Amino acid sequence: MLISLAVDYRRADVAVRERFHLSDERLAEFRALPRFGGPVLELVPVSTCNRTELYAWTPGDDPAVASGALEWLARKWAPTRTNRLTLLHAGHRRFGRPVAEHLVRIAAGLESQVLGDAQILGQLRTAYRAASDVQAAGTVLHRLFETALRAGKRVSSETTLGTGRHTVGAEAASVAALRYGGLTHARCVVVGCGKTGERIARQLLKLGAKDIVVVNRTPARARALAAALNVRAAPYAALHLELALADVGIVATAATSPIVVAETLAIGRANCARDREPLLLVDIALPRNIAPSVGEMPGVTLVDLDTLHPPVARAEETRAAAVPKAESICATELASFHNWLAAASAREAIRPLREALAEVCRREVAFAAGPLVADHAAERIVAKLLARPMSALRAAIARGERVDDVALTLDSLFALTPGAPLPRRVSESRAFAD
Repeated sequence: MLISLAVDYRRADVAVRERFHLSDERLAEFRALPRFGGPVLELVPVSTCNRTELYAWTPGDDPAVASGALEWLARKWAPTRTNRLTLLHAGHRRFGRPVAEHLVRIAAGLESQVLGDAQILGQLRTAYRAASDVQAAGTVLHRLFETALRAGKRVSSETTLGTGRHTVGAEAASVAALRYGGLTHARCVVVGCGKTGERIARQLLKLGAKDIVVVNRTPARARALAAALNVRAAPYAALHLELALADVGIVATAATSPIVVAETLAIGRANCARDREPLLLVDIALPRNIAPSVGEMPGVTLVDLDTLHPPVARAEETRAAAVPKAESICATELASFHNWLAAASAREAIRPLREALAEVCRREVAFAAGPLVADHAAERIVAKLLARPMSALRAAIARGERVDDVALTLDSLFALTPGAPLPRRVSESRAFAD
């Protein structure tokens, strides 16, 4: 059964989300869990600026087993009882079909804080590849993530859901433009020169900003982005001074603790005689990169991921018309996945019989025509014999019926238990009868 445990912006504020944010090291720990024989056979952790989620596959369809597996994941995520209770209260638990529906909608941009967010598809792809590289994603999660990524690509190419400003970073730049009625005369500082920082800087340029400074912990990266966009790069050590001189500062780094603190920024603003001048700071990182106390400083307005949402919601209205078509694409891809999953259950139920029949066919054909013909002929014969039973099993699963009893009956009728002797070749049976 598919299970998932998620902490996202819909049910948890930014303080809770950063509390349960998984660092790269913790993500690697989760990807290693299936190798140690726990209750989950496959696991893909996903971490973005607005959500941290675990997707897993457990054996069987027993709700009690699935619930126990999810509790086990919660203990791994939050080892202390207090944190675990908070996690389970703020998080969202899903079982079965809703897990697949949720992931596909995320990939399509329908569950993002910014409707049609262009970054989320790449973030899901990165998470899936990282899990695949260490064999944490098995057959089921491979199929699920491939379905989700295909749905996301289709929505992007076949609808207008992603038109216009469609990332949190771009929306942050737009909020700054709204605040100042234009950015032509505003000094803007972008802290962080990764993909998000680059998108922010490009959006600021599109919105008319002329004076842009980029800052990064790695100087070479800041210089490369500055050269590409024809803006200025500043050393990381001058971070607070650059923000003190700015009108707008947008921060998006991978730091795990605040890099902009009130005391240092206050000194910089006082030294520049700007301690009463308006300064808009937008923090779109998770965990937060700007200490909350910065928002209490005179003249400073601090916007984080939570307070960014209302203006983002207004911008979503222009893309809402594309939602029905995007949802139709998601429904089509989900139907394909669930059909595959149902067929997989049927295949698993009938697998012992298939293997037994194949072995009998191989022996008989090899006796009559030699081993070179046996394997190919056996596969064709078994596929034809089991086509109708497979169809019936898929239909039964689609109706919600369990196939456990069928599997037990097959085991009893055909002696499929490992170690049971296979039937003799026809010639041997006849000789024995004679």
